[in-house]
Amino acid sequence: MTENAPATTVPKKASLFVALFLAACLALGDGAAIAPKFLLDDAVVAQVTEGASATIEGGALRVKLPGGPAGYPGATLSPKEGETWNLSPWGRIEARVTNTCDENLHVNLRVDNPGDWRTNPWNAEAVFLKPGESKTVSVYFGYSYGHKPADYVVDSSRVSALLLFTGKSANDRSFVVEDLQAIGAAGDEPPVDPSRRAVVPQDGILFGAGASPKLSYVEAKAKPDGPPSVVTIPSGKRGAVKIQPAQGYWDLGSFTDVRVAVRNRGAAPLALVVRLDSAGGNSAELPATVPPGQTMHVEIPFEAPLPWAGEFDHAAGKGRAVPGTGTVFSSCRTTSVTVLAPAAPEEREMEIVDARAVLVHATIPKWLGQRPPVEGDWVQTLAEEFDGAAVDESRWNLRASNYWDKRTHFSRDNVVLGGGLARLHYEKKTGFQNDDPDDKSAVQNSPYACGILTSYGKWTQRYGYFEARMKLPRAPGLWPAFWTMPDRGAAFLAPGDPEWKRHQTENGGMEFDIMEHLTRWGPHRFNIACHWDGYGKNHRAIGTGNAYMRPDADGFITVGLLWLPGEMAVYGNGLKLAGWKDPRVASVPAYLILYMVSGGWDNDPLDPRRLPADFEIDYVRAWQRKDLR
Repeated sequence: MTENAPATTVPKKASLFVALFLAACLALGDGAAIAPKFLLDDAVVAQVTEGASATIEGGALRVKLPGGPAGYPGATLSPKEGETWNLSPWGRIEARVTNTCDENLHVNLRVDNPGDWRTNPWNAEAVFLKPGESKTVSVYFGYSYGHKPADYVVDSSRVSALLLFTGKSANDRSFVVEDLQAIGAAGDEPPVDPSRRAVVPQDGILFGAGASPKLSYVEAKAKPDGPPSVVTIPSGKRGAVKIQPAQGYWDLGSFTDVRVAVRNRGAAPLALVVRLDSAGGNSAELPATVPPGQTMHVEIPFEAPLPWAGEFDHAAGKGRAVPGTGTVFSSCRTTSVTVLAPAAPEEREMEIVDARAVLVHATIPKWLGQRPPVEGDWVQTLAEEFDGAAVDESRWNLRASNYWDKRTHFSRDNVVLGGGLARLHYEKKTGFQNDDPDDKSAVQNSPYACGILTSYGKWTQRYGYFEARMKLPRAPGLWPAFWTMPDRGAAFLAPGDPEWKRHQTENGGMEFDIMEHLTRWGPHRFNIACHWDGYGKNHRAIGTGNAYMRPDADGFITVGLLWLPGEMAVYGNGLKLAGWKDPRVASVPAYLILYMVSGGWDNDPLDPRRLPADFEIDYVRAWQRKDLR
């Protein structure tokens, strides 16, 4: 039997079901699902944690682990013959694992390619087991932990090792692995829990024109002789119809509004409110009145009806939105559209005709980009148009430290100018942080590269208006941002002071996140925030993660920070999105940062198959009010 051939024998420990499955596959011949390959038949224990033991007996791997300081105690298996397994005909590796000790275990199965594990040539999955419990753990090629797309897609034709390990403990532990096998078809993807499946509606259609959502009713009833979209609401009652996806939730991140068409089939005017519901919270309710016999289209924008306004309790160290401002609606996790009729003296009959998500482009004022959005005696202090052949390095740095993820290094080659744009180009490319082979940072020789632009030490300003026109990327797992940090200047540092004191957020310094985006949200939502008093136990912050705005006809958004003594506000396309007045608003000059890394607090996993991706910047401009210079 060659390495490429499917296994045709079953270990003694394999189940009768597996044996029958194999027989059926072999009997079917060409075109049938390929038989599993049982890897314990062709494996040796290559390495164990110090003091541990691992043996392969009767088609099972038995691992015993002593208590102690080892962080990831376990065993490593490798092929009996040759350096690697060719598992390319299969889609995953799975094993039946039994906890044979008296404490809970997390058992990890890791599948390796040749190479340094620190550069991520592996995929892995874990299973939690109570004492005596047995479960199956499966590693799909290209996915890791939670069946999420992995940074590295294991080359299934070159599997060099299988690691089975758990975590640190002072106690002795043990587990048994059976039916360790390559199984499934090449290219298989892990299953998704239907209740957690994100559904992007085709052409935005939520109801009507072939869409088949669920309809549920509150104090309303579908007419027995009509379609479920026609309902009656009893007199004196308030009634509602909820339009919900057949499974999971809708991801409406690519849209900006939802339009609902409702027909009044009664004889009296029909008062309604329409609302969007999400896992994060609901949108504001939009009222409408439909005349008898007519159909009305009600449009609910994702944007907040009133700009977010912040207030901060310094004694408690907590901030919040002023009630009635901003929104908590999360378009990428939309759970339903609710059409509600308030109580009325008469019975009503209404029909849900259509519901769809739409992309609406913003109406851009002619003055946008030419001046700040508020009155004043302003002077322009920065006009970066990115029209040249190269970045102006008298104004911008192309290198910086990466404090935000451990897999992205910054490279000047990934700041690409052309067509009047600067593109921060994110790609899968192993390289040196800041293109420096001698750099010793945590992201040295990391698997992804991107560009960065900062004006640290080259351009700063205290107070004023700072604006950029940008187009956000679509690939999952990315974290682009336009923001500022304090810069007190080189003269601020005393001999021997660390560099970080110059840009600390204490003592009047502040981080302004003007536009901080996580790509799982879709390109029309971002975060606005202020951070101060360091990033440790005294850290303080205020802001909103639900700032929505419509793009212009080219898909760009124009976002700016208005920063005045004791006041900050963020504008989108010239309209106020958020604001906060407080004596603690920064008083220290700041420098600009445009960057893109991966990760974030509410993001999808990075998917290397969706790369490369660009964060595009058309311009960066700034103004200063003359009386604040």
